[in-house]
Amino acid sequence: MKEHFEFRKLMEEHKSADSRLGDLQKKPSLSARETLEEVELKKIKLRAKERIYHIVQEASKRAEQ
Repeated sequence: MKEHFEFRKLMEEHKSADSRLGDLQKKPSLSARETLEEVELKKIKLRAKERIYHIVQEASKRAEQ
């Protein structure tokens, strides 16, 4: 149950970061602050993706048992 909540939270976090990142990438140029935000959003997406992958792997292992 806890993993389902975490999974949904991570999916929303990834989606939100992806949406904001898309907005930034549409701009012809970014301010220094926006560039830092872009880097942070990419990190957020990567961390969420890695954790999602881990949760899926763990669920798959449990299903095989």
